[in-house]
Amino acid sequence: MGGIRFDIRGPRMLLCEGNTDCHVILSLCNHHQVPETFKLYSCGSDERVIKMAAARMASEDAEITGVVLDADSPDLRGKWQSLRDRLNRGGVAIPAVPEPGGTIIEQSEKHPRLGIWLMPDNSADGMLEDFCASLAVPETFDYARACVRDAKDLGHTTFKDMHLSKACVHTYLAWQDEPGRPLGQAITAHSLDPKHELAASFAEWLMELFGNGS
Repeated sequence: MGGIRFDIRGPRMLLCEGNTDCHVILSLCNHHQVPETFKLYSCGSDERVIKMAAARMASEDAEITGVVLDADSPDLRGKWQSLRDRLNRGGVAIPAVPEPGGTIIEQSEKHPRLGIWLMPDNSADGMLEDFCASLAVPETFDYARACVRDAKDLGHTTFKDMHLSKACVHTYLAWQDEPGRPLGQAITAHSLDPKHELAASFAEWLMELFGNGS
């Protein structure tokens, strides 16, 4: 993939909450050989993703817009409704619930094509780290999670409850070769499995949304 873009202009864009999301997606795209038919944009927050998605849906220059959001703050239902309400005000019809394999809304006379993926899997509450946890070795990750919970129960941690998934996945990565790799690099190094069914499903959604550029 061509890298992270810091210019919102472009006919085919994938909007993400932050740089970590972008690097994870780049690693998955490289592994699954997703065609370079779009650019990534790090918006900086979930609110800015929603705001920029609404702006692009009203732009004549946009052909395809993809949206990747965490299903938190407060949960999947709330995040979906926030996005749905904002886009509905612009005349974009959004289904009542997300599609399990990622939502794609076809182009109309007034709006470009739109794709939406809620991390981790369009059906569960969570975030990018929950997606990445699914790519970990299950037995090892379960033990890492148990260790984190024990440490929290004993008063050895200071992270907020909402960041439990982050603490668990980074504990898991601390035990891998070259401990502490960032999430995107961990996927490239196969410390997190890019061939996992969920990772493949995400790559398939991207390819269906953006096509092959022909």
